[in-house]
Amino acid sequence: MKRILKSSLIGVPVLLMLATILSRQGLPLLDLSPRTWLYISISAVCLVFFWNLVEREYAPDRRAVSIENARPRWLILCLGVIAFGFPLVVMIGTVAQPWWEPGDLLRDPLNVAFQRMDRTGSIAGCCGSEAGAVSLLGNLVTMAAAAIFGFAAIQRVLNIGKLDGGVLLCLLGFCFATVVTLDDLYRLHEEHQRKFVVFYATFLGAIVCLSFYWQSWFENSFLVATALFFVGSIAIDTVLEHHFGAHRVVIEDGMKLFGFCCLLVYALVSGLRFSKDDPHGTG
Repeated sequence: MKRILKSSLIGVPVLLMLATILSRQGLPLLDLSPRTWLYISISAVCLVFFWNLVEREYAPDRRAVSIENARPRWLILCLGVIAFGFPLVVMIGTVAQPWWEPGDLLRDPLNVAFQRMDRTGSIAGCCGSEAGAVSLLGNLVTMAAAAIFGFAAIQRVLNIGKLDGGVLLCLLGFCFATVVTLDDLYRLHEEHQRKFVVFYATFLGAIVCLSFYWQSWFENSFLVATALFFVGSIAIDTVLEHHFGAHRVVIEDGMKLFGFCCLLVYALVSGLRFSKDDPHGTG
């Protein structure tokens, strides 16, 4: 089964790339250039190579077991509130408040300033403190996730004295969350959007490979939620950008905020697991 999955991971993007080249007009619902499919194919090859490396070198001696029963119920409730309740309240408040356009709170501040100047023809009131407030809040969330991943990696190295799969997972999480933060703050993806998408997919796939071995279903559920929200947000921003009309910004940035909050919770539960003295990090 694993061999079939690995072969499909590489074969499907390669076949789609060849089909796009031969069709010369692109594939329906997949308006991607052959170069983009080449990036995706390279990403798939890297993921399969990393998967094999994890199985050989970084798999734990025993599979992770769920430890949520050992945690107090209030902690599990707080994690759920952070992952889903907090972004839900923020998005409802953003849409329901009567003072500003929801898009002015959701987009990054520079885009908000440009659009306000285009609408009014003046710089007056273009750059209030509310501009991009939700976007900047998301940056704080991803910065917190990066800090937690980094601290967990350092703590685990000090506890076990070597680089194992748990340390590698935390380091990958730290890099992923840091790049997401810098990208969102400085709009690095504006000119190379699809390259960044492939980069995110590669890193997130590598984290999934490690997390499958080192984490239980409890932690992995937040990682899966993170991936689903990110995929939905990216799909709406690229492939489906003309399908949601005036609601596109709210849906896209709402899903992104949910993904950020789920990433933060995944960082928290990973830190709780890997900062223990257990050398396996799976108990």
